[in-house]
Amino acid sequence: MSRPTHRRQRSPRPHASWLQISWLRPRFTGLRNARLAMTVHPVRSAALAAGLVALAVLIATTSLPMALAERHPQLALWLYPDHPQALLTLAREERARLAAATTRAQQEASAREAAAQEAAARQAAAQAEQQGKIAQENPDRDSEAAAVDEAPPAEDALAQAEREHAASLAAPARDDAAEDAPDEAAAPALPPAAAELPAIRAGLRDLAARIAAAAPLEPSAYRLLGDTTDDLNASRQAMLDAVARSRRETVAAFWLMHQDYERKDYQGVVALAAVLIQTRPALNEYTLSYLNSLALEPEGRAALVAALVRNPGWRPLFLRSMGAKLAASDAPLALIQALKEAGSPPNEAELIPLLRARMAAEKRAEGAYNIWLQMLPAEEVLKVRPVNNLDFARDPSTLPFNWNLPRPMNAFIDLQARNDTVDGRVLRIRFGVGRIRLGAIEQVTFLRPGRYQFSGEQKGVMSSKRGMVWQLLCYPGGPVAGQSTLLMGAPRVWRPFSFDITIPNNGRCDAQRLRLFHDSRSTSEQFASGEIQFQSLQITPVEPATSGG
Repeated sequence: MSRPTHRRQRSPRPHASWLQISWLRPRFTGLRNARLAMTVHPVRSAALAAGLVALAVLIATTSLPMALAERHPQLALWLYPDHPQALLTLAREERARLAAATTRAQQEASAREAAAQEAAARQAAAQAEQQGKIAQENPDRDSEAAAVDEAPPAEDALAQAEREHAASLAAPARDDAAEDAPDEAAAPALPPAAAELPAIRAGLRDLAARIAAAAPLEPSAYRLLGDTTDDLNASRQAMLDAVARSRRETVAAFWLMHQDYERKDYQGVVALAAVLIQTRPALNEYTLSYLNSLALEPEGRAALVAALVRNPGWRPLFLRSMGAKLAASDAPLALIQALKEAGSPPNEAELIPLLRARMAAEKRAEGAYNIWLQMLPAEEVLKVRPVNNLDFARDPSTLPFNWNLPRPMNAFIDLQARNDTVDGRVLRIRFGVGRIRLGAIEQVTFLRPGRYQFSGEQKGVMSSKRGMVWQLLCYPGGPVAGQSTLLMGAPRVWRPFSFDITIPNNGRCDAQRLRLFHDSRSTSEQFASGEIQFQSLQITPVEPATSGG
């Protein structure tokens, strides 16, 4: 007989209290452990609590103010009263307020002046109308009285000028003729924007002083001090401190450069301009204007030469700018002559922009030609001819008085050695298949008035509707002094060609342009293929021109 099995029945599980909720249990466990630790190790617990408090204070006074400095500067200053970045943010805001207030004050002053002038004009018109009515009512006035009315004495004219000046400073009295004039009598002496300027400047100056005390290496603080200080010497020292701490303080550098220019400290102008060219190239137009002004004065040129002989990186930029801005002046020539005497003459790349700018400004080539001759060494001057490098013995360049080669499309220009014993080289032009754009191979020449013959030899096979043309015309754009026929080359052998040139003696053709170009007059005539070559170019005098020819 089996024994009956007795199952043990479990008592019902009570409902979990809020202390036994799983997600709250770790928190209260931590609290119990902390309480137990404080009871067992009171010293350690106190030290740990002090460290945590110190860490919280450190974060609240350093990292947190830095995070709040840009967007919430006042809160950052509440945590750290002299935080430099927060002070800088407030200073930028005050600087913007100062600029806006200044602009508003200027606009209001301009508006008041315009209103006063308009009211004065209306008053003058009313007076003229009233005088006209008086003249109509008294038509029998004698001519002497009319003359007196038309020409008042000098004292009356002076008094009238004084009244007009007073009217420009204060609002005129209201009368029947000026009913529509603005009533400015009730307006305050200073507009609100102008009245706030001293307070804004004082607040900005205080912020700058606090920034300089908290961060002595911050350049913006000294620049703001210079902006808001009324003493010129103190402002200059503050700007010098700003530039000494950062060469990228553009406002301070420009301020100092302008002050040096006013004080005629030209070496200081050059030094600060060099800094601005290196750090703010986007402002080169304004910086170089100061250097160009120095080139107009002997003392300024001396300071420029002292800096340029050291071959700074901004030398080509300045010489190019000077040539463009002062092309019609003799100052560039005086400067480059001083550089030549100092042993550092401009090279061809530095000289060419000046020469071309001078030619474009004068619409003549003689001035640029004289500058070029003065820059040449003595042995090179003896080699100069009215038409230079006619045999292509030297390489072309971008110099106006040598052969200039264009940048053609679908064509190739090169120089080849001659097969005979004659000096010089052969000019060869090769054309691709299809449409070409050649441009002009040209130089500026200086043939004297008279008749000449241009001759040379051509060779090659050129296939095109229009051929090549040699042309000489008066500088800069005509009239034509001589021109060849269309040249297509000659197969296998050199064939001579020539044409006559006549330079008039009228003073309007002292310089000329000698050019070779493809005489295409429409798009369909720009198609060419093959090649053409030229050699043995000569210009031979025939007879001098008569006066006035």
